Parts: sequence; structure tokens; C-alpha cells
Amino acid sequence: MAVGQTVLANLIDPEVFADLISAELPKKIRFSPLATVHNNLVGQPGSTLSFPAWTYIGPAADVAEGQPIPLDQMSQTQKSVPVKKAAKGVEITDEAVLSGLGDPIGEANKQLLMSIADKVDNDLITAAQTATQKTASLTTVAGLTAAINVLSLEDPANAAVILSPADASALLTDARTLGAGSDVMANNLITGANFRVLGVNVVSSNKVTTGAGLLVNQGALALVMKRNVQVEADRDIVTKTTVITADEHYAAYLYDATKVVIQGVQGV
Repeated sequence: MAVGQTVLANLIDPEVFADLISAELPKKIRFSPLATVHNNLVGQPGSTLSFPAWTYIGPAADVAEGQPIPLDQMSQTQKSVPVKKAAKGVEITDEAVLSGLGDPIGEANKQLLMSIADKVDNDLITAAQTATQKTASLTTVAGLTAAINVLSLEDPANAAVILSPADASALLTDARTLGAGSDVMANNLITGANFRVLGVNVVSSNKVTTGAGLLVNQGALALVMKRNVQVEADRDIVTKTTVITADEHYAAYLYDATKVVIQGVQGV
């Protein structure tokens, strides 16, 4: 082989891919700022993880004048969460790699990173949607105010209301009509947050449907990374292509249900 000859082994290095994706993944998981991220279980055995989780004390009750307010004891339970494997693969032809047109190797790395981050974000949203605290609406300033009161937010900047694009537009319109202090994001909690209303980050996302928004306070979710991203490559000598796959083992769950309010009929 000629000295200095470029071969596929030099261009597609799974270890380099893995390092790049592992380093960038935490920043690409859009909703990770709302979660407590644990990396201490990397390399630990087990396909099911047990974690503590706070239980919701239930809705408030009517109390007559002079009557004592019922007191509920907050409790912490153990929740078993299965470890998931998010995985994706791409296939690149030799011609594409060697021509270098459009940087197929860099694009493969980017696409695999985005794909895994997107899946983890989906699971974080799904976990948040299991919360039981509800408010009638998050698309009006009045509805958002009620939700903020439910969470007793001390610092609204540490929370985010996640809405469909249509609902986010409705909230912005209502805030501007009422002069409720909507402003362009400066130091946003979540990458891609659009604006603030009443100090709360407003995120427009297609991951939630219209009418199914949620207000999430920081620390409501937990994300456990079970293993660093693993990347493998394999040759198909018949088609002269290289297959690259990447996978991440993790668990996402609702840690504190008292820090989430979802849009719906109160108490239902």
C-alpha cells in the first residue's frame, strides 16, 4: 500500500465518532436543563434501575371558616425504570466517502447525534406528561398564572412552559394584549426558547400537541445515562458501503410530580 494513501479506516473511526457524540450529546438534549442528569451509573449492571420519586399529595380541598386545614405527608417512593437503548444507523458508499462532496462523514456524525438527542427529548416529555397536577389552560396569561401558583415557583426563570407552536402563539398574543411582560429570550434556560411570559421560558415544540402543553420546573425530571454512546462500523464488501450505528443506554423518568402542571381540566 502506498505511503499516505487514504483508506476508509482512516476516515471512519468509530472511537472518534463515539467521543464526538458523547461530548456533544448533553448539549443537544434540549430539555436536559429541566432534569437532574446522573452519570454515576455508567458501567453499572442491570437492565432496570430503581430510583426515588416524590408522590403528589393531591388537589387542595375546600376548608370552611375556622376549620383546620388537612395536612398530607409528602412521601418518597421507589420507582423502577427500565433502561432504554436509543439507536440509529446510517450507510455510506465508498464513492461518497472518498469524493468528500458534502462532507458525508461529518454529516453522519451530526445526524446520529441529533437522532439520539431527539429520542431522549421525546422520553423526557413523555415522562413529564405522566404528572397529575392540571390546570385549565396554559395558552392565556391567567391560565399560566394559575399554573405558576400551583407550583409555587420562587424563580419562574427556572421553569419552562412547553407548548405546540399554535398554543405558544396564542399565549404570546394574550400576553401582548394584556401587556404581561413577554420579552425576547436573552439567557434562556432551554436552547430554542422563544420568549418569556411572567418570567417563565416559553418553548414552542412539535413534541407536544395543541391543547396538551405543560409547565415544568427545573428538577422535575431525572435522566440517567447508563453508558456512554457506543459507535460501531461494519463493511459490506458486496455493495462497498460502510454501515455506522450509534446507541445510548439511558433512563428518563418523572422524579418530582409536584414540579409539573399539565394542561387539562383541573382535577381530572
